[in-house]
Amino acid sequence: MVCHKIIMKKFKFRLERILQIKKHLEGEKQKSHGLAGQRVVDQERYLSDLDLNRRTVKEEQRDHLMGKLEPNFLVNYSRFYLKLRKQELTGREILKVYITEREKRRQELVKATKQKKIYEKLKERRIEQYNRELELHIQKEQDEMATKMFVHKKSPHL
Repeated sequence: MVCHKIIMKKFKFRLERILQIKKHLEGEKQKSHGLAGQRVVDQERYLSDLDLNRRTVKEEQRDHLMGKLEPNFLVNYSRFYLKLRKQELTGREILKVYITEREKRRQELVKATKQKKIYEKLKERRIEQYNRELELHIQKEQDEMATKMFVHKKSPHL
């Protein structure tokens, strides 16, 4: 009895390279989103530090306002407050830009993730299809072998 076994090809996903590229792009978008998020956090910290600085100086000013008032002292504090206010306003505008940029990066990340998921799902389906075909092929081989064995048992021996 000659037994030949047909071996199916190993599973290969034709779009594997595209999936790898999509994964890489998603990673890049994650980094970009992370950096944009970090800029927002840094800018919020900067504004918080400005606010803390303003409150600290205000407390110091209260201590100096007890007693005689010096015009130079008041002029310097006035300039300082104007400068601080300008920094705060500029900082808030920068924060708005950073928040907008972070949202844009988040949308890009969501889009990249969706694209990657499409190819992952396609690969999953292809693997399932391959496994079904492999099971069918194995079943056919087993049926063929059983038929040959049955025929071989029935045939008269020479």
